[in-house]
Amino acid sequence: MNSIRTGKVDWTGDNPFIYLKTDPKGDWSSLSLYFRIAASDYGRGQAILVLENPYQKEDTNAVRLCLTDNLELARYLVDQFVRRFGLFRPAVALDTLEYVADARFETLADYPAHVTERATSDSHNLQIDMIWKDLQDTFAVALPPAETQTGEHEMFCVFQPASSACVEINGQAITGQTVERDFLDRIAQSAALANSESWVRAD
Repeated sequence: MNSIRTGKVDWTGDNPFIYLKTDPKGDWSSLSLYFRIAASDYGRGQAILVLENPYQKEDTNAVRLCLTDNLELARYLVDQFVRRFGLFRPAVALDTLEYVADARFETLADYPAHVTERATSDSHNLQIDMIWKDLQDTFAVALPPAETQTGEHEMFCVFQPASSACVEINGQAITGQTVERDFLDRIAQSAALANSESWVRAD
């Protein structure tokens, strides 16, 4: 049956994003991702990844953090998927990414006015909030391998763009704003929820 996928499901879950710029015509000033993985070979788990100034290797003031409750899973996602995502391929900041493995996670929401995914680490005295505001209509995609970031998977997902978004570190927003861009055959801000996301290896 054409409706049945026999390829291996590498992971399934949620993978919303917030990409910010300080100069709308310049490079991305920060790239942030949240993962809530429901199933994978590395189990279940969550992670928040924040890369400030992602395309400059040395920047002692930039945040380059991955907070997680499943370190093996987080490293797998970064090495096998994030590094292959288009905006992250030239992100040399990934080479100095610091992993924090004792994170606790919670979701705070007044949907659709806002959704916040929060990670907290007591050992590092850290709280990271990813906040999506004024969520728009959802739409579903089913991308063949030729159109996915890995080129080896089909990807299925339900996206819900936000009107604006921000990332806060210990209550202080990092610099930058979302920008309007082309996104899967439509125009949307550079932040969206990405729910029920599944990466299935092509046969």
